[in-house]
Amino acid sequence: MDDKYNQQYYTSRLTNLGLDSLHCQRTKADLCMCYKIINNYTCTQVASALTFSSTKQTRGNSRKLDKSHISSVRDGHSFSKRIINVWNSLPDCAVLSKTVRTFKFEISKLHFSDYCVNYI
Repeated sequence: MDDKYNQQYYTSRLTNLGLDSLHCQRTKADLCMCYKIINNYTCTQVASALTFSSTKQTRGNSRKLDKSHISSVRDGHSFSKRIINVWNSLPDCAVLSKTVRTFKFEISKLHFSDYCVNYI
């Protein structure tokens, strides 16, 4: 079997079962952790790496995170760096949620195809 066939088979199985890809599941879990850190539901040292942006842009949500310079490829894959673009693209109804449960519900309604690629 070639990789293209495997990818199509994997994608069709996910669709038939109504499941997200593993990458998409991880992205959603990262977003939930980011929400918990920002709202002080958890104690972690990552909180210092997540700072709100001071620029007021018209696009995105009202709780945008600051995107600092990435000095190495390794740093780019760290939690605080990989989640910022996805977080900043979320709508206000998600980032302003009052509870973790509401946040999870709001992100479950979103289409993550731009951020989640189905990997084999």
